[in-house]
Amino acid sequence: MSTAKSHGMPESGAPEKYPEPREAGTRGPWPTGGNFLGSIMGVKFQSRVQESTTDGITTTIVWSGTVEEMLQKQNEVLINGYTDNGQLKSSRVTQVSPKIWNCEQKFLLAADGELSEPPDTSYGKKSAQLKGSMLSMPLETLKDYLACWNYYLAAAPGVSDVPKWWETAKDTVLGLKDSQSYVWIKTPGELPTGPKGRWRILKNPTKPGVETYDLATYSVTESARFRSASAAGKMVANTLNKIGRPSNDFNIKGGDWKCDDASVSYTGSYWLATLTWTLSGDAKGWDKELYK
Repeated sequence: MSTAKSHGMPESGAPEKYPEPREAGTRGPWPTGGNFLGSIMGVKFQSRVQESTTDGITTTIVWSGTVEEMLQKQNEVLINGYTDNGQLKSSRVTQVSPKIWNCEQKFLLAADGELSEPPDTSYGKKSAQLKGSMLSMPLETLKDYLACWNYYLAAAPGVSDVPKWWETAKDTVLGLKDSQSYVWIKTPGELPTGPKGRWRILKNPTKPGVETYDLATYSVTESARFRSASAAGKMVANTLNKIGRPSNDFNIKGGDWKCDDASVSYTGSYWLATLTWTLSGDAKGWDKELYK
């Protein structure tokens, strides 16, 4: 006969006693202050994803912590603000468990990995636009101008020698002696006729048909938003036709600037003040006797 005892019965034959189960809800509260729970969890880095798009390089960074920590993380940088990761384009806070929250932030860099900083459009902050154009100037105003470029040299009848000054003359003014034998003319139709007959062309211009040259000019238009007309007016007051300098000259060197246009207008949402500055044509700057 088997001597094995039935399951749950000790060898003494007395029934085995088990602890009574606790009443519902008596396990106690969740522990606080741990690594993942509680109000002082601490901000933790979760992940970083970088992808190249048509807009540039997008970096997505995810942090975790309590709701208070994630909201604080979200408010550290404003949308369109700048960090080492790039320009912040979006920031969202999501709940992933009863006490764990995530903050996901997306940053944008240019395709070459450089940070492109747009102008500050907040009230009172100036933004600037650079415009370059070409201005036709009379050839005679060029610093190294020579008369032989665009003038014919005519000689009196019987004169065949080319004067030494023909290649170096900077204007068409001749001395009394030279004027008896030579004259500068723009067209052959201006050939004079004297007692000995009609004069003839001795030398043709070296740059025939060229009467102007292109001068590069730059202008900077800067504008700013204001909440009142008086604040906008202060920006443009006493600047028109005055020598000065725009807040952003785009690192253009040489010469100085003069304000050639000023305006204040209301857009329906804010007051807009605008100034246009023009760079002088050369390093000497604007004539200080004419402009202050």
